[in-house]
Amino acid sequence: MENKKIVNIDKIEKISLDKLQLDIKNPRLPNSFQKQDLNKKMIINWMLQDASIIELMLAIGQNGFFIGESLLVIKDELNSNNYIVIEGNRRLTSLFLLNDNSFADIHTKKIQKVLNETTERPNLIPCIVFNNRDEITEYLGYRHITGIKTWGMLEKARYLSSLVPIDESKNIQEQSRELAKKIGSRTDYVKRVLVAYNIYEMIQDRGFFKIPKLDDTSIHFNYFADSLRHENIKLFLNIKIEENEPLNNISHKSLEELTKLFFEKNLQNKSRVLGNSDNLTKLNKIFANEEVTKKLLNGLSLEESFSLVEIDSDTFHNEIESSLRNLKTANSYIHRIKIHNSSDIETLKEVVELCRVIRNSIQNKSDDWEI
Repeated sequence: MENKKIVNIDKIEKISLDKLQLDIKNPRLPNSFQKQDLNKKMIINWMLQDASIIELMLAIGQNGFFIGESLLVIKDELNSNNYIVIEGNRRLTSLFLLNDNSFADIHTKKIQKVLNETTERPNLIPCIVFNNRDEITEYLGYRHITGIKTWGMLEKARYLSSLVPIDESKNIQEQSRELAKKIGSRTDYVKRVLVAYNIYEMIQDRGFFKIPKLDDTSIHFNYFADSLRHENIKLFLNIKIEENEPLNNISHKSLEELTKLFFEKNLQNKSRVLGNSDNLTKLNKIFANEEVTKKLLNGLSLEESFSLVEIDSDTFHNEIESSLRNLKTANSYIHRIKIHNSSDIETLKEVVELCRVIRNSIQNKSDDWEI
């Protein structure tokens, strides 16, 4: 789908940098950070944690500010002489630092190096002024959720949630349908993200179940969004994604158990389940078996639990495909490695032998299939 909103260059205004303000409602900012009494310096230093800010500073400092990346702004209701930047806060942060590096409490040496190597210090910034935030909604929705300049999953979800119609009579299915039309996306995708965000808010409201070091900056939101693709994980949580109100009967006990599987660290400082595609597939198989699920929740490892589940041909096939992908990745690295681990040759011998065993086993079960 193409973006229907074409920016008219005639509407671009040049606004003085000192009249531009960072957006304290920027979806990139974590909820816990937004709850503070924020000021310009605090936001700049939070944004500076993203290493790409230094790269942006260098690009703008060398080449100036590209008019095609005009900032999208609205007037500040509290001061009509100023403007709040709704789209372009990373670029605005870079501009502030290029013109005054005293804002920075971190990466000061890198910033000074950029300043030493560049000459451009833009002060009149191309902007497009909108009447209110709502006028920017569709553009941002396309650009950051379905377009090429995407946010992370939690940022997308937080933004989508902010666009949910206030009409309380509309259920999540209707809300998803409306938002999908606005941003040019699929209703089922929007619904899955909104449901996952509601789950995230439940976890946040419960203090992240008191899991050490887990908060809105460290949680992997995509673990929950991706979990909603798996039937048995949904059943474990008692989520009925196909219904108008999928979370009406969610099991908070199961949600706590799943969150702890994902994020509670063991003595080796590792989570028991990383929420990647392979592990979620295994977890989905485990949750289909009540007895094995109990053993997993009582401390058995993911791999040990999975080994107790009845394995079907699809699971076997997926494991073979996963192994092949890993070996292909290793093969792509080989020319870049100067010194190999001394055990690599023995491990590869074991891989080759294991492949022979698996192949022979398959051949013995299939008289008419030759490998």
